[in-house]
Amino acid sequence: MPALKNTLHTWSQAFREASACIGLGLRDTRHAGLWWRSGLLCMAAVLIWLGLYIYFGQFFLELSGMLALVSVTGLLGVGVLDGVGTLASGPATISQMGNITGGLGSLVKSLLSIGQIALALLALATFFYVLVFIVGAISTARLPLRSLLLGRAREVVARRYPAWQPPADLSAVVSKPSWGKRILLLLSLLIPVWAMFVLIAWLLAWNVRLVYGAAADGVLDGEQRQALSRLQGPAIFALGLMLCLLMLVPVLNLLLPAVLCTSVCHLQRRGWRKAVPVKE
Repeated sequence: MPALKNTLHTWSQAFREASACIGLGLRDTRHAGLWWRSGLLCMAAVLIWLGLYIYFGQFFLELSGMLALVSVTGLLGVGVLDGVGTLASGPATISQMGNITGGLGSLVKSLLSIGQIALALLALATFFYVLVFIVGAISTARLPLRSLLLGRAREVVARRYPAWQPPADLSAVVSKPSWGKRILLLLSLLIPVWAMFVLIAWLLAWNVRLVYGAAADGVLDGEQRQALSRLQGPAIFALGLMLCLLMLVPVLNLLLPAVLCTSVCHLQRRGWRKAVPVKE
């Protein structure tokens, strides 16, 4: 029970910290032209991928269909979807041919299974068609992120913490993960359902970690950045999740690149203060 209580407290604090950083980040997007640069960057990325989908539409349709086919094959392999029933079990026997009612029932069941697989293929192909567009647009918008927004965001956020200095013993606050834990994590990816959750968690924190190190350029060295990243692991995941949900809000999603930069800068500076061990 104490361990569960500590875990719940850690994650609740992480989500409070992430929500506070997003609020502070939204406030700071008003400065240094961050809001209009972010909006133009998002619209340019969307227009680029709309053009790619128009000129290379057949390629993206085939890619989505191939991904859907691979996914359905995997679902059939793990038993999430039923097979095609008796149509795939070979020719009918004499006793089965004599039982017309049973034969019709088997035929209907097989047709329903085929329809289920067809619907799954169509749904997954549509999902991958949209997903490739979203991932492509986000990746394109991320390319000029450091040169266009991150430097300005770092300067704006630094004004909020004028008297702050990073602690000299930051690397001693959090212990490095052992190789045993890393190997166990890699082996756990062989478990299908668990691997899906690990992949989702990694993708949610991916955008944040891509700018996390660059946001501390000139202030923290590599070892300090790694220690701070480990310290703020739950908050980084929470921030990535909340930024992902922010993509669903119209108009505000145009500010997402700027909010990403400013909120990460706030998270680092607030986390640095918390990383200092208390000395009695």
